[in-house]
Amino acid sequence: MMLLEEIQNLVSHRLEILLSPEEVAALLGPRCRVCWRTLNDFWAAVAAWCVEALPPLQSSEQILSVQNEQLRVLLWTGNRTQLDGTKLGLAEAVRYEQAVGASIPGFSHVVATLKTAGQC
Repeated sequence: MMLLEEIQNLVSHRLEILLSPEEVAALLGPRCRVCWRTLNDFWAAVAAWCVEALPPLQSSEQILSVQNEQLRVLLWTGNRTQLDGTKLGLAEAVRYEQAVGASIPGFSHVVATLKTAGQC
């Protein structure tokens, strides 16, 4: 799930050098397509919640212009650009899960974050 999410985040920036989200989805097998849709649905719910609960989201322009390759990889795979150009990232997903109590069945951004930070 984390790998698919990173791929979704990366292709969400719609950079000319990468495939589009639709092109990637067409290459996936049946189980991965289900996970792909599940992730899309989750992030759509996060985006809708953010509109109601948080200050306006920032533009993804800042992360797309990063020149340092290592930092760019972290930012581009850890955040997604929405169609309106705003940025959603792990912080919003964690806040959503904590506030709403809803995560992807069998996968939690809160738990994934704690594992990454060495807390779990």
